[in-house]
Amino acid sequence: MKINLGKIPENGLLIHEKVVLDKELYQNSSLLDLKEVEVDGTAFYDYDNHFVLNLKVNGSFLLEDAYTLDPVWYPFSCEIDEKIENLAETCKKFYEKSKNILDISEILWENIVLEIPISYTTHEKQEPLKGEGWEMNNGEKQEIDPRLAKLQELLDKESE
Repeated sequence: MKINLGKIPENGLLIHEKVVLDKELYQNSSLLDLKEVEVDGTAFYDYDNHFVLNLKVNGSFLLEDAYTLDPVWYPFSCEIDEKIENLAETCKKFYEKSKNILDISEILWENIVLEIPISYTTHEKQEPLKGEGWEMNNGEKQEIDPRLAKLQELLDKESE
C-alpha cells in the first residue's frame, strides 16, 4: 500500500482500503496464508512536521491447529500508532525519495506479525495424551507404586 506524501491534505488523509500483502513478507513465518487485510485510519503530518499513521487493521490468517495440525483461520485486529520523525533515514527500504512515496506494507506486516499466537487450537477439550507405557500427568493424585509406599509415608510425616 503506497501513500503519496506530497498529496496529503492539511487535515490528513483518510484511509479505508483492503490490502493484499505480498507472500514474500510471510513466507518465513508460521502463517500458511493471509487474507486481504482491511486498513482504516488516517495519515497526517503533526505540528513538528513528523509523519503520523493512526490505523486499525483487521483480517485473518491461516495457521496450523496446535493439536491436530489442520489449517485453521485465525481472526486478528490491531491498532497502529506510528510516528516517523525522519522518513529518509527511518524508512530507507520502503520510501521512494524521488517520488515522495511511502510503501506502508512493511509497517503493516511488522504489526500483524505481533498478532500471531504461539499456539492456537479450535478444539475445546483435548483428549488426554498417552501412549504405550506412558501417560501425560494431568496433576491428579495417582496410585503410588507399592515399592515406594514407605517413602510416601515419610514425606507425609515431614509435611505435617
